[in-house]
Amino acid sequence: MVPPGQRGPSPGAAGDLAALAELDEAALLAGLRERFLQQRIYTDIGDILVAMNPFQPLPLYGREVSERYRRLETDALPPHIFAVASRAYHAMLGRGGGGPRNQCILISGESGAGKTESTKLLLQHIMNLCKGNSQLEQQILQVNPLLEAFGNAQTVMNDNSSRFGKYIQLRFQRNQVKSRAITSLGSG
Repeated sequence: MVPPGQRGPSPGAAGDLAALAELDEAALLAGLRERFLQQRIYTDIGDILVAMNPFQPLPLYGREVSERYRRLETDALPPHIFAVASRAYHAMLGRGGGGPRNQCILISGESGAGKTESTKLLLQHIMNLCKGNSQLEQQILQVNPLLEAFGNAQTVMNDNSSRFGKYIQLRFQRNQVKSRAITSLGSG
């Protein structure tokens, strides 16, 4: 709690906007805007990761960054798509208590929001976590660009917009991907 007469941290200073004293639309938008202007494109709101497309390359995805997000506890690190992948992977393996649990990650957003890129980064980090070097794991990383080559269209927001959703299912056995299924869901 902030003492009377003193300002608390600015809305964007928190990595998790759910911790704000007042959680309303104005506070969320102000926090997201402040973080975006600082090139902090990832923000947690409770269990939800909000990713804002910076429309420019940022040094957020190299091997050294990936290595920082390998461990089970990523709470001390800034919000990141790699943290989502790590939490899901470790929960699937039953690390951190409770036993193994199936995991599901939903990536959603408007055209041009970066869903395809987020999916690619998420899969890349999961393959890194399981030390994926098998042919199957390499195929998983290579199939997304192939899928994107078909069925895309130009929109006002995006020159290469998917017109379908993708459901990607990975099955693991002893930390390794043993099978995968990718289903395209038509635009209707």
